[in-house]
Amino acid sequence: MKKILYTFLIAIGLAATNSCSDDSFPVPPASTVPKFTFTIDNDAFAPATVTFKNESIVPERAGTVAYTWNFGDGTSSTEENPQHHYTTPGVYQVNMVVVTGSSLEINDTSITVVVKDPNATGVPLLFTDGSTVFTTLVNDHSPVVESTEIASLSDSYGMAIDTTTDKVYIADFDTEKIYVADADGKNMVVFRENIGDPDAVTIDYDARMLYWDTSTGIRRTSIDLTTDLGDFEDVVTGQANDPEGMAVDPVNKVLYWNNYSGNVWMKKLVGGTETQIVTSGGGAGMVVVDDRIYFETWDAVAAEATLRSANLDGTGVSTVATSITRRIYGMAYEKHGKKIYWGDRNNDIIMRANLDGSAAEPFYSGISARGLTFGRTK
Repeated sequence: MKKILYTFLIAIGLAATNSCSDDSFPVPPASTVPKFTFTIDNDAFAPATVTFKNESIVPERAGTVAYTWNFGDGTSSTEENPQHHYTTPGVYQVNMVVVTGSSLEINDTSITVVVKDPNATGVPLLFTDGSTVFTTLVNDHSPVVESTEIASLSDSYGMAIDTTTDKVYIADFDTEKIYVADADGKNMVVFRENIGDPDAVTIDYDARMLYWDTSTGIRRTSIDLTTDLGDFEDVVTGQANDPEGMAVDPVNKVLYWNNYSGNVWMKKLVGGTETQIVTSGGGAGMVVVDDRIYFETWDAVAAEATLRSANLDGTGVSTVATSITRRIYGMAYEKHGKKIYWGDRNNDIIMRANLDGSAAEPFYSGISARGLTFGRTK
C-alpha cells in the first residue's frame, strides 16, 4: 500500500510540474479592481463637499482608463478624483465605473455617503452590531443610519444612555470591560475593567448606579465615580443560569433580570431577596415599561424566540411578537411614540410595535442589531 501511494504522489507531482510549465494553461492576466474612498467636510452636515479619491488597481495591460462617477443625486463626473457639493441632506449611493481601453474591462463599485440634516429633530437611537455603534433619529422620516467613532469593540451586546449627562455605557463581553463615551460616539474611554463577562447594562438614575451582568450574577457601581476602574460591588450572586438582560423599575425600586436558561427574576434595589417570578423558559433582552416587564423567551427545540410581557409580579404573561429566529439582545422602549423596539438579528432588522404587539413593522434593515438604547429628544 505504501509503494502504491508513493507512486501516486509522484504522478501528482509530475502532473503539477507539467501544468505549471505548459503554455496551454497560462496564468490569467490581472484584472482591474475598482476602489475609492472619500472625505466629507462640515462634519457631514449639509451643505457639504465630498472629496473622492480613486484608489483603483489598474494593471499596465489595461491601457487607457476612463472613469464615470454617479453621485446619487442625478449628477455625474468623468474626473479621476472629483469633488462634489451636496446641498440637500440624505443618503446617497455613489457609483464609480472604470472602463479600460486595451483589456476592454468594465468594472464598478459603490459607496454610501450620508449627508446629515443640521435641523433634524427626533429621538436618538443607538445600537451595536458587536463591533461598531451606529446612530439614527426616530422621527417621521425614514431613518438615516451612520456609524459613530465607536468601531473597535470586541463583542458588544448591551448599551445604556445616561440622559442626564449624555453619556453612553457599552458592555464589551470579550474584553470584560464597560466603556463610556459621549452620546454621539466621541471620546470613548474604559469605565470599568476586569468585571466579568457583561452582556447588558442598565441605570438606576435616582441612586446614580450602573448595573451589569456576569455569568453568575449582577454587579453595580457609581456612575459619578469614574477614577477607579476596578470599583464595583456584587448585588446578585449564585445565579447558575447566566443573567443576560436587565432593567430597573424606578418607581418601585426593583431590579429585574432575564436568565439565559433560567427564567425571569427580581430583587429590590436595596435589600430584599432574589425571587423568580416567570418560569416560561428564560432568554436575553429585558425592559420595564410603566407597570409591565418585557422580556424574551427562547425555545431551544424550535430554535425560536418570543417577545413577551407580564405584570411587575410576573403574572399576566402575554405574547408581543413570535417567530424570531435568534435570541433578542437589543430591546428598548421609545416613550414618545410608545413603541417597543427589538433587534431581529438573523434577518438584520430592527422591529418595532405597539406595546400589545399590534402594528408591528420593520424600522430599519441592513444591520444585525444587538444592544438598543434611546437618548434625549433633539
